[in-house]
Amino acid sequence: MERVLDSDSPPAACAVAAPLPDNEQERLAALRSYAVLDTEPELSFDDVTHLASRLCGTPMALVVLVDEARQWFKSRQGMDIEECSREEGFCAHTILQREPLVIQDATADARFRGNPFVAAPSGIRFYAGAPLINPQGHALGSICVLDYTPRQLTPEQTRSLEALARQVVSLLELRRMNCEQRRLIAELRTSQERIDILQRATHDAIWDWDLKTNQLTWNPRLAELLGDELEHARSDISWWFARFHPGDRARVKDSLDRAIAQGASMWTDEYRFRLANGTWARMFSRCAIQRDAEGHPLRLIGVSLDISEREALRARVALAERMSSVGTLAAGVAHEINNPLAYVMANLNYALTEVREGRAGAPDADELTQVLQEAHEGAERIRRIVRDLKTFSRPADERMEWLDLHHTIDSAVTLAWNELRHRARLVKQYQEVPRVYANEGRLGQVVLHLLMNAAHAIPEGAADQNEIRITTRVDAEGRVLIEVSDTGRGIPEAIRSRIFEPFFTTQPVGEGMGLGLSINHTLVTHMGGELQFESEVDKGTVFRVVLPPPERLAPESAPPREPVPPPAEVAATRRGRLLVVDDEARVLSSLERTLGRTHEVITFERAQAALAWLEQGQPWDLILCDVMMPEMTGMEFHAALAQRMPERVRDIIFITGGAFTATAREFLARVDNARLDKPFDLQALRALVEARLKEVNPVRESPPSRDGAARG
Repeated sequence: MERVLDSDSPPAACAVAAPLPDNEQERLAALRSYAVLDTEPELSFDDVTHLASRLCGTPMALVVLVDEARQWFKSRQGMDIEECSREEGFCAHTILQREPLVIQDATADARFRGNPFVAAPSGIRFYAGAPLINPQGHALGSICVLDYTPRQLTPEQTRSLEALARQVVSLLELRRMNCEQRRLIAELRTSQERIDILQRATHDAIWDWDLKTNQLTWNPRLAELLGDELEHARSDISWWFARFHPGDRARVKDSLDRAIAQGASMWTDEYRFRLANGTWARMFSRCAIQRDAEGHPLRLIGVSLDISEREALRARVALAERMSSVGTLAAGVAHEINNPLAYVMANLNYALTEVREGRAGAPDADELTQVLQEAHEGAERIRRIVRDLKTFSRPADERMEWLDLHHTIDSAVTLAWNELRHRARLVKQYQEVPRVYANEGRLGQVVLHLLMNAAHAIPEGAADQNEIRITTRVDAEGRVLIEVSDTGRGIPEAIRSRIFEPFFTTQPVGEGMGLGLSINHTLVTHMGGELQFESEVDKGTVFRVVLPPPERLAPESAPPREPVPPPAEVAATRRGRLLVVDDEARVLSSLERTLGRTHEVITFERAQAALAWLEQGQPWDLILCDVMMPEMTGMEFHAALAQRMPERVRDIIFITGGAFTATAREFLARVDNARLDKPFDLQALRALVEARLKEVNPVRESPPSRDGAARG
């Protein structure tokens, strides 16, 4: 039987009003978003208060929501009033904290002894309330139990009250989603004319999937995506899934099945979808899952958007950020190149002058050898820097491959070195780690940006007092870790939750777009890893790249064996006949001098001339061919040879100064020909030629063409 509490009786003393929470306006906005105040009783909430009263053994239990001026009871057991003023309520105090508020005897508590509900005859003596904290951290009210006699709760009863508070919040969230779903469905049912207009005007595909009949209906936008094929599309859902990319189909279907089975009200996903012209578009789908009163799914009503352009823009922004990182290092990289270039040019000029003039007293062979050796070492140093720059400039290469992690890190260090050395000591703490399956350019970009972040966290001028440390190791789960730590200023706690947000930056305007860490987070995630960090103000920060264990990857992705370095001197297996095709005359002359001692070398500056020579049926063993050439490219030369002599096409070795077009990158990724990047290591070149000569028959002649003439 419910008991009436008379709050109109004048109290002997006044209740102590609770102060307002610091986030009162945000809290009230969150409360209003549920549209629950002054609504009718609901069984689901009444079940909770009934259970609270039983579990705690109290005659009263309430679900209380606190607005600007009152405490309103969404559900009540043992009390007949529907609300009370905020000043008189206990729950206005409960929402100020995160843990339950327990008042064993209200008459002994200065905050409540003057409360009219306490001061009244046979008034409230015991109160226990757990705050209702929504997912955004706002306290909306409480679930509380009350009694007319002093008492206390057991630890188990307190935990139960907290669990019921979480259940109430879940009910509020579900109620909001259901209201939104009902509103959406009502609009779809009552505003068909507006929907028809919207369908004609929108650029999105709008669809309705009836789960009972498995029938799919759609708007005219699909005609643009599918063209004439729409006329032949079946009305059941299977044809839609058939257009998904094979690499996405199972994943998306599993995601959708889980959302339907687990009672979700919304579902979203991204996938590749084949358009009418046969190309793959990046699609984004979002739908509402309509359910009956028992929660059984009825239909999915959703939209699908072609986000290919947005993804392309995001890729361009990522590239711009990467090139911006390299651009900020331009002066330092120029310094690193100019130093060796200075002594390369000086030594070569000295050697050239002495050899040309041949003066009496000219340096002996040992001194000239030393001069040329130093020049060679400087040129090799420049070659490594240029190679590292090429790693960071590949714009749209998404190719995953097995990488030597330490080589990739060292490439990033080379580019960042001029920024690092003026701010801190650099310590490399490399442990033995396996090769990792990743994209070299993107992983290198992540490491480079983390190194630059570490450098910029330390002021210049105290390099001997600060340290940037790079650590590699394998954790207990077999994951490969890269840690970049610094002794800089650290990240304030107030902004740590936002550092991976796009466009969030603490730098002054004009000194960065705030995309670096956000892009790094995305790049690492796409490679199957995680980007973590720890920081302490005035002590420093550690960023940690966590890459998945190599053994978890597909068997076909098994890491290659470590390459065996070539011997110091490569003995010729036999004298071969080599064709060299390159539009740079000095490259041709250098290769002719390098390989001409042990092989017959025939050079061509134009691919057409080489093809005409082959047409004469001349015998040959290998072709060294540049990729990017005017008139006829190495790719076109490869295609022409494949048409004439498909069995010989693997005997082309590509030499390239850089595949700077998407077509060239795709071509080199597709063909299985051997490849050397310029400037190449001559010892590696000789070793490759000798290895390939072992695989070909001695000086093979071309088969006759259909008209009787020899082809080559």
